[in-house]
Amino acid sequence: MLRFEAVIVMEKIMRKRYYCEILALFVFMVAPGVWAKQVSTAYQQGTVLKVRREEVSSPSECCYSGTDAPLQSQYYAYEVSLRVGCSTYRGRYETPFDYFPSAFKAGQSVSVRLTKHVMNFDVPGENNLKVNIVHRSSDQGVPCTATAGR
Repeated sequence: MLRFEAVIVMEKIMRKRYYCEILALFVFMVAPGVWAKQVSTAYQQGTVLKVRREEVSSPSECCYSGTDAPLQSQYYAYEVSLRVGCSTYRGRYETPFDYFPSAFKAGQSVSVRLTKHVMNFDVPGENNLKVNIVHRSSDQGVPCTATAGR
């Protein structure tokens, strides 16, 4: 009889240990990824430093001449420089249309969500605009301002 009760007690201990292991697995493996995604969804205020438009032809005009030249596609590239806090981000946006939202002017404040490779802009009256980050740098000697989430 004592031996049977000991087996039942051991089963209860093992079951509690199993549940604790499952909980620990969740906390250490799954939860940090969920929390990291929540942090990256916050929009911050950034200041547009510069916007530069460039016309790009493909393929390059240098290598073809005369009537044998292939048809060329033309698209537009916009280089956007943005300061968020103490960092400056330079991004490139390519489009077949000669259009870029007017909210992007030097000195203008914009809402941006930064990820590892993309700046996501919240532009009023437009769809969210995704701009690929091509360079980022920390500004030394520039007074840092706190960026407020939205």
